[in-house]
Amino acid sequence: MEVLKSLLPDKNLLLLESCNIDEERREVIVLVSSVQTAVKCPVCNEATHKIHSHYERKIADLSWANYGTLLQLRVRKFFCINTECKRRIFTERLTDIVAPWARRTMRLASRLTAIGLASGGAAGFRLSQN
Repeated sequence: MEVLKSLLPDKNLLLLESCNIDEERREVIVLVSSVQTAVKCPVCNEATHKIHSHYERKIADLSWANYGTLLQLRVRKFFCINTECKRRIFTERLTDIVAPWARRTMRLASRLTAIGLASGGAAGFRLSQN
């Protein structure tokens, strides 16, 4: 399990709970949860620790060997403790790992962008030489 922990996007923010391999779908399914003790409201920036609830997000991550990786990320919803704030309940942000509402990790998105730019740029260069 120690090896798996080191492969997580941010081992300081995530706790590895379990890991399963789906041979049929050729996918590694990793269940992780956030370990942040206090988070800031995205509207007023007030720190809070009052948990409202939690839910799971399914996030694609970099592949491991020839297996796709799916992070089942348990995140929490918090109450904003600032009475002046218009946002009463908000979801914790893990901005170094995944953008809000995104379906893939930041590191996977970055890798896909680099591949797209590299292959698109070379193809564009070849086409412009005619």
